[in-house]
Amino acid sequence: MHISARSLSAAALCCVVAAAGVGCSSTPESAPTPSDTSTPPAPRYDLTGTPGTVLESEDFGERSTELADTDATLYRVVYESTSGVDNSPTAVSGVVAVPAGTPPEGGWPIVVYGHGTTGVQADCGPTLYPDLLGYQFAVEDFTALGYVTVLPDYQGLGTGGGTHPYLEPRTSGHNMIDAARAAHNALPDTSTRWAAVGLSQGGQAAWAANELAASYGQGLDLVASVSLSPPTDLTPLVRSGMDGTLTRPQKELLPYLLYGAQQVDPTVDPKDYSGSVAEANSELLLTCQGGDTDAKESAVQAMAPDEFAADSEQAEQKLLDLVGRYTLPQVPTQFPMFVAYGAQDDIVLPQWTAAGVERACALGDPIVAQEQPEQGHDVSDKAAMEFLAAEFAGQSVPSTC
Repeated sequence: MHISARSLSAAALCCVVAAAGVGCSSTPESAPTPSDTSTPPAPRYDLTGTPGTVLESEDFGERSTELADTDATLYRVVYESTSGVDNSPTAVSGVVAVPAGTPPEGGWPIVVYGHGTTGVQADCGPTLYPDLLGYQFAVEDFTALGYVTVLPDYQGLGTGGGTHPYLEPRTSGHNMIDAARAAHNALPDTSTRWAAVGLSQGGQAAWAANELAASYGQGLDLVASVSLSPPTDLTPLVRSGMDGTLTRPQKELLPYLLYGAQQVDPTVDPKDYSGSVAEANSELLLTCQGGDTDAKESAVQAMAPDEFAADSEQAEQKLLDLVGRYTLPQVPTQFPMFVAYGAQDDIVLPQWTAAGVERACALGDPIVAQEQPEQGHDVSDKAAMEFLAAEFAGQSVPSTC
């Protein structure tokens, strides 16, 4: 789900600096503003069946003046991953940033940063844009702290090959793990120690990566995960669409969710859940976040309260059953996890996230949760970064369960 790009707080940065042993720097704020681009071609890669294999690599530094001040070495790579829908091999694109200077003993630690919603079509991949659709702040900040930083596009975004099963967590979790694996495989000066960090859609991806690390992340050492405003259960969102109680930003996201559901189960027809406005503006509503915002806003404002009500009880139950399979947590995890969410969030409602945390606690997960009373979807990351710094330094943070 969407969250605006922003820089990490200076205080949080300096907390991590203390653990990483590198200099502290600040970065300007930036918001996702996709530039015009045509849909990229769908190249065919010779997939090996080995997740984390780098299939293609090119210099990204020459394309990105926004990242010139980082002094990092930048690559855009295509690496092999695994679909969470059918376990088939897939090609996923991402940007890898290597800090300047000498790597620490044991090699650079790795942070894989999961971005929020940018869209569902191939041209919505952040790595197609010099500013990473505003997510250059993650690359700037984490490389400044001494981490090799990887920003994956997720399956179906960026490469033009395949489809994007929006908010299907196993796929994005695999993509996060394989981003770390690809960086470690390609760069000899990297450590096996890594962290999954993300916000909104990326927060869900980081949570899923944590749960999948034990079964899928062999050869890597997950230190911790950080999930900011993660969607943990989408069934309340679907029900809100059915009963006409969606918030305005939720209405903007429902076409993405329906598109993603169709990629998981082709028998799901978005038209069965779309009113006249949504159907007439289907192409517009599926364009990338930040594109033609005025026209999108007009379409959303024109929607009826029950715009996304199902045509039948059978269709309603089919969608509820499908997105119910996305619900987190799915399995217990032994790896530390930080979750922050805002009490004023009108996209991922706070009670939904709190319920996910409660379920994780019941499984015995080592989870640190923080509800921020004054925040909406865009939460403060200060405590999250303090948690991450402590975990990388080997200082376990007590669970709040």
